[in-house]
Amino acid sequence: MIRTIIVDDEYPTRQELASILANIKDVEIVAECSIGQEALEYLESNSADMIFLDIEMPLINGLEIAKIIRSTIPNPPQIVFSTGYGQFAVQAFDLQAFDYVLKPYTPERILVTIMRYRNLKKQMTSNKPKDNFKLPIWYNDKMILLNPETEISLVRAELQKIIISTNKGDFEINTPLKDIEQKLKNHGFLRTHKSYIVNISKIREIIPWFNDTFILTLENCSQKEIPVSRHYLPDFKKLLNL
Repeated sequence: MIRTIIVDDEYPTRQELASILANIKDVEIVAECSIGQEALEYLESNSADMIFLDIEMPLINGLEIAKIIRSTIPNPPQIVFSTGYGQFAVQAFDLQAFDYVLKPYTPERILVTIMRYRNLKKQMTSNKPKDNFKLPIWYNDKMILLNPETEISLVRAELQKIIISTNKGDFEINTPLKDIEQKLKNHGFLRTHKSYIVNISKIREIIPWFNDTFILTLENCSQKEIPVSRHYLPDFKKLLNL
């Protein structure tokens, strides 16, 4: 379970976030606090994995609370700043914020934060040796080796072409999409549509769409909107604990 603290001086906002988190199966809310001092007192004798910390609060604002947590709490939780304003982002990330979420909350945006934490936890706790798998592709008469987990965001079929979107740009290959799916299935990739295979760790937004489906946006991806079709929706929801 992901042990989570909510800190916000506005009760309706705390309840809104608590309701969203309560619907995510692997999240446990261990404390709800109306001021930052309450969170500090809780952390003096209890642990948490993540804290959603409002910035504009009475007495001590969230940025100052984050500084205290970082400097005084052993094994501090990951700090997710939550605010209605974007101007604090630079200060937040100077404090090594894990994420920065703008209000009003949406379930899809909060889920992106939780997914990022799951991925971080998996990386930190996994004892499996690296298999050093690289996906070989031919480009301009030479072979390029791509690390799927860190370099590839999306594989898509477009007309008669297969295109791989990476942090180095897009590459066109001749390998059938089904064959690519088999090679990537154990490396954090999921088929979301007959024409799309997605790196789950690269998801940045999950947007509700027609008929209870979703549209995704990805990091390092030239394709701006990636659909999750109804056929692949059960696997997508299962993987994300929806």
